[in-house]
Amino acid sequence: MRLTTKKVEEILVNLLSEEGLPLIRELAGKFNISEFDLASKTKKDIKIIRKMLYLLYNHNLVGFTRKKDKQKGWYIYYWTLLPESIKFNYFKTKRDLLERLKQQLAQEEKELFFICPNDCIRLDFDQSIGFEFHCPECGELITQDDSQKKIFDLKNKISEIEEELEEYKQQQMVRRTAVKEHKKQPRARKKQAQRMVSKEKKTIKKRPLNKRGKKKKIAK
Repeated sequence: MRLTTKKVEEILVNLLSEEGLPLIRELAGKFNISEFDLASKTKKDIKIIRKMLYLLYNHNLVGFTRKKDKQKGWYIYYWTLLPESIKFNYFKTKRDLLERLKQQLAQEEKELFFICPNDCIRLDFDQSIGFEFHCPECGELITQDDSQKKIFDLKNKISEIEEELEEYKQQQMVRRTAVKEHKKQPRARKKQAQRMVSKEKKTIKKRPLNKRGKKKKIAK
């Protein structure tokens, strides 16, 4: 699954709120951006930018390098988003959401719910009894809610997230296999070199001796 700009924004805005959106957009797709450049381009105070960046750093969503300014003597930090960490965070959030939706679905399927005709509130059966089947806000008589549409929507949402998580799982498996194969290659090359050396030694031993007792050189 490709990590789109929209998904990156969705993840990071959850941490920084909408105020951090300009910063996210300045970081997206770029490498080693100076914190002063970020402050200038977003038109925000450098202290606010640093606070946001450190918050992202604490969640392992950005990395930084630093260079010393030779003229002023202080360090300047250069920041970069970490796509793999962002992707991991995105799918962790999706797994948590999936768990909550499944719990909500189970509740919707086994519970009875009642709603106010003025859309003030929605109560389960026990809560409705506690208020004698009257809305605690406007006092109107509440009626049983038809949960079928909500159940239908929940099942669709659960299905979508499960498909997305399965796709991510398959991608992770392919990536791990590729890494294992890459690690095996140096060993295979080493074994091949050892076999070639061993074969060369055997060839040298088989060379015929000349009259002086030295092995004859084999013409190439």
